[in-house]
Amino acid sequence: MLKKYSNIKKLIDWAERFESQLSDGEEWDDENFASWLSHEVNLAKKVDTTLSEKTKPFITMYIYFMYKYALFYSRKIFKHTLIYSIDDFSVLASLLTNKQLKKTDVIRNNISEKSSGNEVLKRLLRQKLIKETDNPNDKRSKLLELSPAGFNEINSVRSQLEKMGSLVAGDLSEQEKIVLLNMLSKLHDYHKPIFEANDEKLLNEKLGIQ
Repeated sequence: MLKKYSNIKKLIDWAERFESQLSDGEEWDDENFASWLSHEVNLAKKVDTTLSEKTKPFITMYIYFMYKYALFYSRKIFKHTLIYSIDDFSVLASLLTNKQLKKTDVIRNNISEKSSGNEVLKRLLRQKLIKETDNPNDKRSKLLELSPAGFNEINSVRSQLEKMGSLVAGDLSEQEKIVLLNMLSKLHDYHKPIFEANDEKLLNEKLGIQ
């Protein structure tokens, strides 16, 4: 009897995981759940393997390659716009959702180092795609916000960027895309505090630098 309830609990856990991955407004679909569950079970059945130390660097290599592919596609999209690069677009997109942010927050949210992040902000200000105003809560800092021109530039490339997202995801199935998105999100959560802390001692230790 205990085993029976254990299996029911396992099924409930799977159902909760599936529902947590549904996008806003997406409703439960029995066929999609069955397909997703089949994929999860097959993953669980696979024998665990251990990567050799010589093989692990390939993770970095392929992540870098994916960045280069995305960069290549984005240049085609931004070629005839005021948006210079995917870094510029990332800043504009962050201000689209957050309305007003301090410069330091914009740079941190876009995973940029201070010098390169400031260069992006200067370029966007020159292009009048963003504007800065006094911060009423801190006289020493400025607040950045999206300008009407910046909003128009984002809208002009929105459909192409959606297609680029599909292109970058390649021929992965919907279930594989969900798994990939969850893994990338997990990696982002792991690396962001390390990047923000920029602890020289910790980084040297993790990277094996004497």
